[in-house]
Amino acid sequence: MATLKHINDEIEKIAGALLVFFMVIFAIVIPVAVFTRYVVKIGFTWSDEISLFSLVWASMLGAAIGLRKGYQIGIRYFVDKSPRILSIILEAISYLFILGFLTVLVIFGTKQTIINARQLSAAIRIPMAIPYAALPVGFAIMILFTIEQILDFIGRINKKNDIDSEEKSAPHKESYIAEED
Repeated sequence: MATLKHINDEIEKIAGALLVFFMVIFAIVIPVAVFTRYVVKIGFTWSDEISLFSLVWASMLGAAIGLRKGYQIGIRYFVDKSPRILSIILEAISYLFILGFLTVLVIFGTKQTIINARQLSAAIRIPMAIPYAALPVGFAIMILFTIEQILDFIGRINKKNDIDSEEKSAPHKESYIAEED
């Protein structure tokens, strides 16, 4: 678990740096493109593609980081209101569903990236595999982060079971008070 956490920490740092890089590109290119198009009356053909490709990469990397930090929307009402064993089952099912869904997205995203590898973008003439690769890369990072969350979830269950068994086997404070009287 510690090794995966360390690997994921490094991946998150790299993804965060790339996220900032792509957002800076996006934040610079869009105003420049608007200014040159409407004020100078010169349109750059590459600005749309650069901003779109940057936004795609930033979105996928941001989604992966958000998943790790728990920023996604979660509906915990039923899990929190359920008995402990049912809440464990529901949470385990949700993790397995997320893992399965992300795996399918990595597979199909990789296939789509390979299909588009020979196609060049219209303006900047780069392989379309570059923007399409954001999908399998982002989803693969999400898989690693989800595996870490699953291992943490299992650890919390085991820790809770250890605490529960210690409480059952240890004498309660009330029994000490009763013995002193």
